[in-house]
Amino acid sequence: MLSLLKRPESEGAQRQKIDSAKELFTSGQFQVVTTRDMPGKAVRRIIGLAAFRAYDMEQAFYGMITRALTNGANAIVGYQENVAFHPDGSKYISCYGTAVRVVDAK
Repeated sequence: MLSLLKRPESEGAQRQKIDSAKELFTSGQFQVVTTRDMPGKAVRRIIGLAAFRAYDMEQAFYGMITRALTNGANAIVGYQENVAFHPDGSKYISCYGTAVRVVDAK
């Protein structure tokens, strides 16, 4: 319910967050894996579901990472994506996974 009370972000602020998420992912500082585990890492804290839907794959993927980062995650495990096709020919992409805090395994 609280999300209904928040002010919507400006398009520029949203774009800046997505660009920041893209930089973290492409530099290897934020990992996204389809498995439940990450080699050499231990899950310290499970934060919860990170999901984002959009008409563009890049926006959906990096939007998901942005939501995870906002909640304090440094990785996503169990990543999945779904594409829904509408009768008018457009597609809607959903990206989701479990946002977690990971640390190096000992």
